Amino acid sequence: MDILSLESVFSEQECGGKAFHLSTMLRAGYRVPKGFVISKHVFNKHASSNLPLDEKFIDELKSALNQIGADSYMVRSSAIGEDSIGNSFAGQLESFQSSKAIEDILKSIYKCWSSYNSQSLAAYQKTANKSLNGMAVVIQELVNPDIAGVIFTRNPIREEELLIEYVKGHGENMVNGNIHPESVTYSRASNSINGSATYNFTELITTSKRIESFYGFPVDIEWAMKEEVFYILQSRPITTVGKSEKVQWSNTNVNENYPDAISPLLYSIARESYYHYFKNLSQLFFVSKEKIQRLESAYANVIGVFACKMYYNMSSIYSIISASPFSTLLLKSFNNFVGYQDEEELVEKEKVSKWRFVLRVVKHNLSLGKTVAEFENRVDTFKKENQTSISFEELKNMFHGFIEIRMHSWYKASLADFFAMIHHGTLGKFCEKYYGQSASSVHNKLIQAIPNLVSSEPVLLMHDILVELKKDEKRYQHFLQTNSKELWEVIKHGKLDNKVNELIHKYIDEWGFRCSGELMLTTKNYNDDPSKFIDLLKQYAQLPEHDPRKLIEVKSQEREDTVKEFKKLIWKKHFLLFPVAVLHVFTLKLLVKLAGDGIRYRERVRLKQALLYYEFKKLLKKSAAEFVKRKWIEKEDDILFFKYQELVEMYNASSMLPGIYQQQINATRVEFLKQIELSYPDEFSCSIGGNYEPEDAVKSTVNNDSTIKGLIACGGKVKGRAKVLSTVMEAGKLQKGDILITRQTDPGWIVVFPMISGLVVERGGMLSHGAIVSREFGIPAIVGVENATTRIQDGELILLNANTGVITKLSEPESKQSE
Repeated sequence: MDILSLESVFSEQECGGKAFHLSTMLRAGYRVPKGFVISKHVFNKHASSNLPLDEKFIDELKSALNQIGADSYMVRSSAIGEDSIGNSFAGQLESFQSSKAIEDILKSIYKCWSSYNSQSLAAYQKTANKSLNGMAVVIQELVNPDIAGVIFTRNPIREEELLIEYVKGHGENMVNGNIHPESVTYSRASNSINGSATYNFTELITTSKRIESFYGFPVDIEWAMKEEVFYILQSRPITTVGKSEKVQWSNTNVNENYPDAISPLLYSIARESYYHYFKNLSQLFFVSKEKIQRLESAYANVIGVFACKMYYNMSSIYSIISASPFSTLLLKSFNNFVGYQDEEELVEKEKVSKWRFVLRVVKHNLSLGKTVAEFENRVDTFKKENQTSISFEELKNMFHGFIEIRMHSWYKASLADFFAMIHHGTLGKFCEKYYGQSASSVHNKLIQAIPNLVSSEPVLLMHDILVELKKDEKRYQHFLQTNSKELWEVIKHGKLDNKVNELIHKYIDEWGFRCSGELMLTTKNYNDDPSKFIDLLKQYAQLPEHDPRKLIEVKSQEREDTVKEFKKLIWKKHFLLFPVAVLHVFTLKLLVKLAGDGIRYRERVRLKQALLYYEFKKLLKKSAAEFVKRKWIEKEDDILFFKYQELVEMYNASSMLPGIYQQQINATRVEFLKQIELSYPDEFSCSIGGNYEPEDAVKSTVNNDSTIKGLIACGGKVKGRAKVLSTVMEAGKLQKGDILITRQTDPGWIVVFPMISGLVVERGGMLSHGAIVSREFGIPAIVGVENATTRIQDGELILLNANTGVITKLSEPESKQSE
């Protein structure tokens, strides 16, 4: 639309920062003069081409003016990029008073547009290294004030003060320097005004503090007062207050999905998908519209990349969590969920109806099974359709289908994450009431060997394959001694054994896409090279005879025994309060069930996530071949250096500048290769808009050389040889009983769990894949162990006490002992 009412402005990109902030404050209930906005499309169409305004637009303008019905107006520029966090462009663009005559209004609009091309603005943009991207125009009823001015919610000299400057009449007299303003300050500490205040500023101060809290950052506010009534004329971020705010970055947990350098295409998808992921969760769980609008920047900046590797913006995530009811519990649950241990103080900025939140949680939890099934069916349908997509039109539709699932249908998968996190955290809190500091061990036993957990199925199927192979010793020895590539050719053509062929093909079809880095788009999996799976089977066959099903049964019985002991403790503690005991026993059973269901559903959606990305990888390969054939790109892997939005334009032939894509790709590839050579710590902080410096790294928790601590993922105590591996492809180095030390695990590591006696992981939390599978098979595990792969040496004898979370070094590696 060319003209929008001020209340209906929801995009800075269409109507500029000034109009957006005015609209936001108006909808939030602040006193803003009535008005409307002429969008940037009118500027783009008429100002840049010098075309006269058509009669249709002028009629719409007259109608908008009649709806306001004022005698005089303020016509103000609202450029795209103005009044942003980075730069305000204050004083660079013009505002004009106008009568209600349409001729005067039109003249003022053209004057605003002319200021966009002024020499002073060009110099400002060059100096600030910032540029504008078009201009909208705000037209509002003119307030003829008694006084007008500006209030800074953070005094540039003393941040604890508010600074008020004002003049009689219109504020332009102050901006133009015609009148020297009066000024007073307000002290937050003493709740008093300093200076000679002729007027009562109580309402202005109160309103300004509320607006600062509303936005979540310091602002300067232009205001006007007529007959002791205050009007807000403009609000923008203060861009020069104090030291730059620090942003906290961490790659914990996100490394599990994206362990290596990610391509520009994958980053563009991930960045926007995380935006929708967190925003949709906020909407689903009754976070107010005002808070969601205020958190727009946080949603848009949940992740970032350094050295082309993905990191969580923990500052943004904490801001999002703080807007929710029960934010303290949610924060603790999230930290356990991802394995982040550098907790910040969290303040709930506003109280929200917790009962409404609880009711919404109950509603979504009751339908979680149905919701997850809908997501699984959506991915299965995508797979089916992708198998037959050949024509360019079909490929285009499939690409749009993937984007729709990843951006807009993903909330169905995100609910599984949410409930796994929240139920795990709530069960842990309940355990702490009865077990205190030893609660983590009990907590982990209560969620081990979860029935029908999809994560354990690959190991069970591999065991079935080997059992079938060993029924014929001659066939089994032939299997072990034949080259894996040759063997796969035999299996592919069904010439080994019907049952063995059937089971191996079943594994490749159902699990072949699950591997380390399964979301990376560039990683090969067992579907791509089935001979690698044959290699893995051969290695698995070297293990001593064991049955993973029996092991799961043992751990399942241990879980049941732990529940029984917990119940006894409840009855013992409340033996005189029968109703309380009954209630707490019921609560225990419910929380154990809910935590198990949440984890089980989460593992199901993660399986479908891997399948979706594998199908998307196949789709990209077919599309890249089409692009090369049409001479749009030179090489097939050039497609990975587009942003997904650019691919949308390519598919639809709607690119603005299609001729520069190959040039951009070549330059991007060069810069990509430079960036991946850089190195960043797992956790660090840096200023907004600034670069990371080594001294910004988060300081490590001090541990001495002999003992190392982490988070308990699965209880137990084991002594063994440490085996430090960087990828699952090094699994051939493992011997039965080794304690695996690695940076992070993902679903591709599932096959090594039967070989190890213990697990130590640098990155990841209580619901990471390694933590879940270690509990499934009863393997003592400690996660979130900082720099484990460098502090524990390969071959070192260690004692892993997963009951206390402590790793103790017992001896040096064998290689050093023999020196």
